Amino acid sequence: MKKIISAICLTLALICCFSTTACGKKSKSDLEYVQKKGTLIVGITDYKPMDYKENGQWVGFDADLAKLFAEKIGVNVEFVEIEWNQKTTELSSKAIDLVWNGMTLSDELKTEMDFSVSYATNMQVAVIKKSNSESINSVNTVKSAKIAVEEGSAGDTVATGTLQASKINRVTSQVQSILEVKAGTSEVAIIDYTMAYSIIGKGSYEDLMIVNTNAVSFNQELFGVGARKKSNLVSKLNEFFKEKYQDGTLARLAEQYVSVALNDQALGNL
Repeated sequence: MKKIISAICLTLALICCFSTTACGKKSKSDLEYVQKKGTLIVGITDYKPMDYKENGQWVGFDADLAKLFAEKIGVNVEFVEIEWNQKTTELSSKAIDLVWNGMTLSDELKTEMDFSVSYATNMQVAVIKKSNSESINSVNTVKSAKIAVEEGSAGDTVATGTLQASKINRVTSQVQSILEVKAGTSEVAIIDYTMAYSIIGKGSYEDLMIVNTNAVSFNQELFGVGARKKSNLVSKLNEFFKEKYQDGTLARLAEQYVSVALNDQALGNL
C-alpha cells in the first residue's frame, strides 16, 4: 500500500513539475517581445505624406507617430519597406511588428490581423494625364481604361470589385502606379486621396491630375495600424492615440502634412 501511495505522490510531483515548466515557457506577449528585443519594426511603403524619405530619414504623418509610439513603450523604431501584398505574411512571420502605412481597414484584413482604432479617413481617386482629361472623365471611361494599382491595396479592390475593370496593371507600389500613367503604359492610376492630394499636379507629377471627384468618387475608407492577431500592442496603440488626440499632437501633424483627415468621431470616443 505504501508503495502505491509513494508511486501516486511521485506521479503527482512529476505532473506539477512539468506543468510549472510548461507555464515557465509560456510565450511572451507582443509588447514584452518587442520590449525585450528593444526595437519596434514597422512595415511601410514609400507613401507621401504618410511614410517617405527626406534627407535619408523616414518622415511623414505615420512615421512621426510610429517614432513617438516607440518612445512611449521604451524601444527604438526601425522602418522596413515591404511589398504591400505581403504585409500579412511579414507580420505573422515577425519580420515586422506593425503595419503603419495609411492602411485601409477591410473585412478581409480583419481575418488576418488586428487593428488599432481608425485614426484617419481616406478615399480612392483616379489619376490621369492632364492631356486625357476630356476622354477620361466619368466612371465608365475610367472603368474601360487600363488601370494601374498597387497589388493588394484598396485601389486594387476598387478596380477589381467596384469597377470590375478588365484591364488592370498590378504593380508593387502606389508610386509605381503613378509612374505607369506618366509613362503611358497605363491610362489611370487608382490611389489614395491622401497621397494624390499631396503630390499630383506638383513637381515631377505636374502633368497629372485627379479626375473630378464629383464625377468619379468611391466610398470613404478608414485608416488604422495593423498588428498580429491577439497582439496586446493594439491596446497600447489605442491608449497612445487617445493621448495624442487629446494633447493636440494628431491635429498638429495633420496640419503639417496637409492632406491627412483625422477620424475625429473614432478618436473622440476613445
